Amino acid sequence: MTAVTSENRRSQTAATKMIIRDAGDADLPAIIDIYNAAIATRMATAQLDPVTLEERRDWLKEHSPDRHPFWVLETDGRIAGWLSLKPFAPRCAYRGTAEISVYVDEKFRRRGVARRLLEEAIARSPSLGITAIVGLIFGQNDPSLKLFEQLGFQRWGLLPGIARLEDVERDLIVMGRRCPARDDTITGLTLQRTGPMSSNSQLNDCLNLMHTLMQYRQEPIHAELLKIRDKHSMLHLDVLILIYHFAKICMGQIVEVGAFVGGATIAAAFGVRDSGKRKALIAIEQGGSLKHKRLGTRNILRDLERNLARRRVSEMVTLIKGHSFDPGTIAAVRQTVGSDEIGLLILDADAAKQREIDCYRDKLADGCWMVIDDYYGPAADSKITPARADVDALVAAGCLQLLGFYGWSTWVGRWRGCAAEVIC
Repeated sequence: MTAVTSENRRSQTAATKMIIRDAGDADLPAIIDIYNAAIATRMATAQLDPVTLEERRDWLKEHSPDRHPFWVLETDGRIAGWLSLKPFAPRCAYRGTAEISVYVDEKFRRRGVARRLLEEAIARSPSLGITAIVGLIFGQNDPSLKLFEQLGFQRWGLLPGIARLEDVERDLIVMGRRCPARDDTITGLTLQRTGPMSSNSQLNDCLNLMHTLMQYRQEPIHAELLKIRDKHSMLHLDVLILIYHFAKICMGQIVEVGAFVGGATIAAAFGVRDSGKRKALIAIEQGGSLKHKRLGTRNILRDLERNLARRRVSEMVTLIKGHSFDPGTIAAVRQTVGSDEIGLLILDADAAKQREIDCYRDKLADGCWMVIDDYYGPAADSKITPARADVDALVAAGCLQLLGFYGWSTWVGRWRGCAAEVIC
């Protein structure tokens, strides 16, 4: 059983900045301290004995940032609380339902910490593929019950006297909240269809991605990537931010086709760096030269390697020189990815987008993030028409889910996984 949480009220310290991020191994001591303090109250969890760092060393490995995340809320340089989502039940039919847990450091209670974490989980649930959230709360935990009700949760069930704490029977209340329903009924709204994916779900995924982008504009990474964009990339700053975000949260490995002089590669490397996890980052570049008023180069590969070195990410990147569709390149990518899957695919090379995808289709994770450039542009550009035709065909077949158009010409979406293998 996962029990949910401690008391909370609206923030009384609105001026204090709260940062929600993925938990890392360095956060485990603070997470465990908060949890053990909650155990002692006999209010928030059915766990009766304190846990140790050794017992919970693999706790975070049980969670995936892009499906069932484990977040901490940081304020004033301290971990004030944490939230986790996990599968409600192992059967496939429950795949869209997640069980939520949220705990707050007793020193930060009544400051809006739990509320902020819960609001983030509710807002992000569509992009996580979650259609319902369930919290299991002891009947005597009135502050938590009231907070959940304020945020739209309803009492879906009661298990009377199911738990015994200190020889006292405790009721367990099931609090549930449906996330936006996956149906096809949005009056007056037409979205580009993505196979069986509903327009309502697609809309919420798009809005959540836009919201995420706005949040990053207030963080230091925005200025960091602005410098990268000005010196090393033709992509729009928003696209670089999304590449950073996807690289940070994706579970699989990362493959970039058409690294040019390294702008997107560096953004992805920064995302891997800030994720605190080991991920392969593979950049494929055939080389050559390019005349351009801002980023012209006589030797693309030379400048790419120099830029990666200057940004101190060379050791994070596996650079493969050649065409992405060459047998040797494909073999090298597969060897580097190994038994893992690709969680982010960036395409910024030639017009043959479907050919590029087909090279690595069987290694793409279900829900793999896709960033595809050259979708829009001047009609005279020989890359645009065939590139758009390839992408549109994959969307129509249900292979790709569209999540938006960013910058000047970039398509952003997700791979539809197993279903695509049947439809395409």
